[in-house]
Amino acid sequence: MPLKILWKGCATGYTFLLIDEYDVPIAKAAHNGYYREMIDIISPFLSNALKTNLYLGRAVLTGCLRAAKESIFTGLNNLLVCSILDSGDDDISKGIGFTKEESEGVLSYYGLTDYYEDVRNNYDGYHFGTTHMYCPWDVMNFCNDNYRKLSKDKNLIQAGNYWINTSGNDVIEEFMGFIEPEDVELMQDLLDGKSITAEVRATLCYGDLQNHDINDFWTLLLYTGYLTFEPQSHNPESDEYSVYIPNEEIRKCFKSRILNYFKNNSVMKSSTAELVKGLFEGDAEKVQDNLNTLLGKYVSIRDFSVNAPKENYYHGFVNGLLVNGTSLIAEQKSNFESGNGYIDLIIKSIRSRGIIVILELKQTSDENEDKVLIAQDAVEQIIQKKYADPYIKRNDIKAVLTYGICFCKKECVVVGRKLK
Repeated sequence: MPLKILWKGCATGYTFLLIDEYDVPIAKAAHNGYYREMIDIISPFLSNALKTNLYLGRAVLTGCLRAAKESIFTGLNNLLVCSILDSGDDDISKGIGFTKEESEGVLSYYGLTDYYEDVRNNYDGYHFGTTHMYCPWDVMNFCNDNYRKLSKDKNLIQAGNYWINTSGNDVIEEFMGFIEPEDVELMQDLLDGKSITAEVRATLCYGDLQNHDINDFWTLLLYTGYLTFEPQSHNPESDEYSVYIPNEEIRKCFKSRILNYFKNNSVMKSSTAELVKGLFEGDAEKVQDNLNTLLGKYVSIRDFSVNAPKENYYHGFVNGLLVNGTSLIAEQKSNFESGNGYIDLIIKSIRSRGIIVILELKQTSDENEDKVLIAQDAVEQIIQKKYADPYIKRNDIKAVLTYGICFCKKECVVVGRKLK
């Protein structure tokens, strides 16, 4: 993708050079494996424009990560950096986004004052230094999409998601395959509306991302707008900040990116298909092998309340996997009432009509516990609470397969039993 360059001015020393998204080619190169070659190409181009250009009066360079760390500008040491973390000049910060008062003014101009809470929930929450900001792109798009509806049908007015397609996310999605279990919990905390404490590396460059360090991931999410920070939370000794998802729009984007990763990752797709096949074939070993492969490279989204037990984390994980195996599944239910209790998960085969699979999930944090016994107890629970009885009695059900699964961090044990 070419750099965006705009020229203005004609006399020596009065030319203004504006370079927007200088780092897009670098980000693409880092993701596709030619980072160093791109730096070698772009370095003389930008250095000549900004360092030795006799016609240059002023220049503005924008991007997600800081330019100086990329070693693009050898010898150019007079850059004035304006970062979202800097307390900085109020005039600069307020020029980046809309303040609360500016957002209210725009909504008032378009007659949309009654929808301020919708705008606040979806587009508020950013900080530039100590200045509180709304995303101007979102506020203006909301007004443009909805002001005409005031005279037609107010019920059609809604807060759209305008942010999701405004930038590339290849590097972010690449990181997801390297997330550790404890970090997945932090990611889930973010989706649940909580703040997490993260080290923010102000000098991060794209070349560092190949190390897949979790602190680089949080930093990248902050600089690309997925996260914002609490200005008063800064710990200067460790460069840690309290960071969180700024608003509902970004939370939906964040969730969408994770689901998209599940759907498009080749390892995920292949292993999920084999997992579902194993379930319908009564092959507990195949189910276990593929689940463990998926657990080694997972990012999940819980479908339960914030204070629910960890067992429900794995419930959400498996439920999400099965959703992506819909081409093999005719019907899927979660927490479904049956017998004398509730089945964790139940699925019905689309290819082999009349096959029902019932899953009971357990979790332990103790690696020394006997996970096989826990998985066996899960199967016994299915039998004792008669989860399968309504299906065993049905003439149109030819097979009922049950599985007890015990999860422990990034591993699991699966025990299966055919009841019909």
